[in-house]
Amino acid sequence: MPILPKDIYEYMAKRVLGQREVLRLISVAVYKHVSGIRAGNILLVGNSGTGKTTIMKTIHRFYLDHEDMAPFRVMAVLNANILAGEEGDIRTARLFTALEAAVKKQLGEDVDRETMLQGLQHATVCLDEVDKISARISGKPNPVGIALQQALLTILEGETIMVPVTVREDGKDVATHVPVDTGKILFVCGGAFEELYDQVYGLIINRKDDRRLKETTEIQRTSEGEVRVTAVTRFKLVDYLRLSDMFTYGMLPQFLSRFSSIAILDDLAKEDLVKILLAAEDSPLRHCREFFASMDIDLRITQEALDMIAEHALRNTRIGARALRELFSRIMAEAEFDPFGQPRLQKSEKGQFLTIDRAMVQERLAR
Repeated sequence: MPILPKDIYEYMAKRVLGQREVLRLISVAVYKHVSGIRAGNILLVGNSGTGKTTIMKTIHRFYLDHEDMAPFRVMAVLNANILAGEEGDIRTARLFTALEAAVKKQLGEDVDRETMLQGLQHATVCLDEVDKISARISGKPNPVGIALQQALLTILEGETIMVPVTVREDGKDVATHVPVDTGKILFVCGGAFEELYDQVYGLIINRKDDRRLKETTEIQRTSEGEVRVTAVTRFKLVDYLRLSDMFTYGMLPQFLSRFSSIAILDDLAKEDLVKILLAAEDSPLRHCREFFASMDIDLRITQEALDMIAEHALRNTRIGARALRELFSRIMAEAEFDPFGQPRLQKSEKGQFLTIDRAMVQERLAR
């Protein structure tokens, strides 16, 4: 049975915590791409630390982990701002240079012309920090951003472009051109768009248009067992964003029209941050456990400590999961430097163990 969008979603959801709606859009786009259907490009909008880079890496891992995805394993990840030179000249050719390098890395240095062409046309391109090529920066026109957005229009639209490459023929390197139909390439672009959040929020609270913050109710149970119903108002960009807001931010209408979906990533909830600490491959807790295991010390952590770390990370809403690394480093710096000098280090029948508890977290973060 062929892989369906739901299968791709389930694969990605195990590796990207939260962001269910975004993963649904990505799964459909990837399915269309590998099925030879015009996929439609995706624009990811989300604060730093909400998972944009993780999503991009997981797409590539999906290709690598499935044998029948071999033709689609060529992937290039680059920042949008490198497509402009130091003098402000536009260098979109760098995108195809990166793709050529990705083809040779994935398929070998001795690729022939046809293999190079197929590798390029089945590729996925992840273009990060597209918010940095806005037509306006700090309220002033940004000519480089305007020119770069316009230069990307043809590539994102899906035109046939003659791309210069070096291939191997008859045992020799040969410089040639291949006709790449960019409509067969899947583009996943992303950016933090940090000022966009303040821009839209300001419009709402200052009543500049018809949008108003929505009030919701939350049910909480106190430690005494009482149930309290509280009215709260929370701002989530996904609930209020309009396409006109993107234009005001500085993204050209023609540029945005090249994307079939604008996917807005939610800020991570406390439960998501706890799961990241416990289960994510690049979790600072996982790396720290490996560090202590090298000295035969079992590193443990209580649920109360996990909750407190997540609550502190939530206060840094603009850096999301990345706040976990900084917080965890502060908590563990002293113990990592002198593991055997820690008063919390204990012995058991199975060996030594160190427990991160609420008191330890509170003590280290109060410094």
